[in-house]
Amino acid sequence: MLFAVKSPVMIAALLLLALFGAAQAMAADPPRLLSDLDIPLMPGFVEEDNSRVVFDTPQGRIIEVRATGQQDRQKTFDYYQLLLPSLGWRRIADKSADCGAFCLMARREAEILKLTVTEIKQPRHKTLIYFSVNPE
Repeated sequence: MLFAVKSPVMIAALLLLALFGAAQAMAADPPRLLSDLDIPLMPGFVEEDNSRVVFDTPQGRIIEVRATGQQDRQKTFDYYQLLLPSLGWRRIADKSADCGAFCLMARREAEILKLTVTEIKQPRHKTLIYFSVNPE
């Protein structure tokens, strides 16, 4: 044996060290935010408190959620434009009457995803992502 732990203080210190390490690991790797949608949240974004709405209807799911972060609006848009096809979402519209320049609309199975990226300047600069899924 390399060393013998004889003191209760030493045992307590080792337990605290193990707990601290586990807490740091959990903080560094938060759970995937958008598990209802099976869409990862871009690094640097967090879900807005109380923004998630989920309904199950006979026609399908209705899900809405907002997330904010400090990433640039264009980089955020490009991230999801590249990511969504790898998750099975097929882009269906570039721009429509209800979808502006930083908006993606995509279809997967019988669901339509609308993802809008907005820049908010007040009270402090941040980027808002709005995810909305509805039955087709």
